[in-house]
Amino acid sequence: MGRNLCKRFGPGRLPYASRRDIGGGIAMAATGLLATVVWFAGAWAIAAKTGNGTLGFTFGMGLFFLPLVLPTSFVIGTLLWRKLYPKENRELYGAVFGAMTALASLAVGSLGPALFLAISNVNSGAMPVSEAAGFALLLIPSFVFALVAAGWFVIPLGAFGGWYHERAKATA
Repeated sequence: MGRNLCKRFGPGRLPYASRRDIGGGIAMAATGLLATVVWFAGAWAIAAKTGNGTLGFTFGMGLFFLPLVLPTSFVIGTLLWRKLYPKENRELYGAVFGAMTALASLAVGSLGPALFLAISNVNSGAMPVSEAAGFALLLIPSFVFALVAAGWFVIPLGAFGGWYHERAKATA
């Protein structure tokens, strides 16, 4: 049923979706989009309920992740399904590939807030351009923030997306 639904209404209609590698990338991008939508909906619902300003900060920081997460999910998913595709136990590997894709998306997505902070500091004169090499140090706290704020949700969802993609292919 999942395969028919995907072929009829979902990402299975996209060009080259039937290829193993492109299909894996599309599945991971769709899982990344689902994670983003659920994350924003949850953050909005909690912020509306509590009126807490720190949750608004978390929601705002999530906006930096969005433009980087979806392409990263597609590219990493495509590369994993192309280069490391196993001959057996595909559902387990699908889950591992999904978790790896989610972790990579969090790492790349954390570049958004760090890059924004570095550019704003250079533009405001708070940090000279010569010290912009310290930008690399901003990536570590940004990634840790992403891991704490969203990793508990995104990584298991990525694992589920990879597992489900392989399961849907096996039952087709």
